[in-house]
Amino acid sequence: MNFHSVHLAFFEKALLYALARNQHKISHAGKKCAEQLRLLSLVAKLRTMKNFDTHQRCYTPITDHAALRQTCAQLENESWLAVDTEFVRVDTYYPELSLVQIATANRDFYLIDPLALLAEKEHNPGITQPLMPLMTLLQNPNVLKVFHSARQDVEVLFQLQHQMPAALFDTQIAAIFLRHGDLAGFARVIEAELGISLDKSQTRTNWHARPLSAEQIAYAIDDVDYLVRLYQHLTAQLSEAQKQAVLQDSAKLLQPELYQTQPDQAWLKIKGLKRLKPKQLAMVQSLAAWREQHAIEHNQPKKWTLSDDALLEIVKRPPRTVAALYKVPGIKSSSVRDFGEDWIARIDCVFSAEPESYPQLPPALPEPNPQELALLDACHAFCQQVSLDYAVPIQNMVSRDELLCLIREPHRAPWQGWRHHLLGKPLQTWLLGQSTLCVQAQRLQFDTPSR
Repeated sequence: MNFHSVHLAFFEKALLYALARNQHKISHAGKKCAEQLRLLSLVAKLRTMKNFDTHQRCYTPITDHAALRQTCAQLENESWLAVDTEFVRVDTYYPELSLVQIATANRDFYLIDPLALLAEKEHNPGITQPLMPLMTLLQNPNVLKVFHSARQDVEVLFQLQHQMPAALFDTQIAAIFLRHGDLAGFARVIEAELGISLDKSQTRTNWHARPLSAEQIAYAIDDVDYLVRLYQHLTAQLSEAQKQAVLQDSAKLLQPELYQTQPDQAWLKIKGLKRLKPKQLAMVQSLAAWREQHAIEHNQPKKWTLSDDALLEIVKRPPRTVAALYKVPGIKSSSVRDFGEDWIARIDCVFSAEPESYPQLPPALPEPNPQELALLDACHAFCQQVSLDYAVPIQNMVSRDELLCLIREPHRAPWQGWRHHLLGKPLQTWLLGQSTLCVQAQRLQFDTPSR
């Protein structure tokens, strides 16, 4: 246990009380009172060395490179750590890291201040990579890093030095197996599983502000304090197969391509492309590449200059002059004034290009035959049941094409992780004739005959 965070405040109060009771005995028990004074002095000294939040939890602030190096070396000996980040992303393309919170299984808390560490670099030329000890710790495959809803945390940490953390466990993914859905917020899961209502007052606070307020510090420690407890609770509830499924899905969050957008590929993230012709797709590709590159160079949100909806309106009826751009629905006049000539030049390039150079969407699967349609309906019905059971919207679970691929090749499930555990295995078993679809207690489920 963390002695200081749990007992130190109580110990000090007990000593003060004992000292008050024994004030009249100083002449008869001088040695005893002297010992109390010595211990009280020790407690006071420890308090000057340690920091406590408003809930009397002891934490260690890390604001210089030497302390970071020492702390991270010490944490390399842990088997797992609870980690959270605070960052600012209001008017930038890249998130800007403000704070990293780490807690051990014994609830030792560390608040790492990247702003102070980067400022130290400015005054100490010998420190070239002030956050390297942290990245080394996060990359250690022998130390499991526990996050909740890890994707944004991984993104901001990856952007520090373009180095990917390793060994991740996302409790948001794990919460699916406890029927909280696939996008359950941390506070909601904590309240449902641990019966604790977390303070949400600092959710939108300015984490770049220094010094951090007492409320911000308590909020930051809450995130990893209760993450420790949630992870311990989850690991006690989940089966080994479920834990492995969580680890598989968490590992997919560590793919660098998720956080390295190539401008020429940015168009593929825009929805509503299926009905566009190849020439229109070429315009989407060109304009989306310009928008992405502009956002990266100026470190600003990409939709500030041109939203997806406005971009699609442009390509549906391509204007040939800057004046015509002003008539496009949803477009910003200031953007047309500043960038209209660039956009028209890109549209003209598409019109003058050879059709063979136009991009193509991935080919659609062949349409299902009548028998496959019947199986699709049955598979979809089971998926709908799982969607109800686990509070996951069906569109977040499975697509029609994935089910069709599974029907055509039942030995090759298209999923990993929790989707394979909840959908893939039971559907494979049924499609291979090894189970039957039945209704029990007004629920669809598969029944595997006993042998």
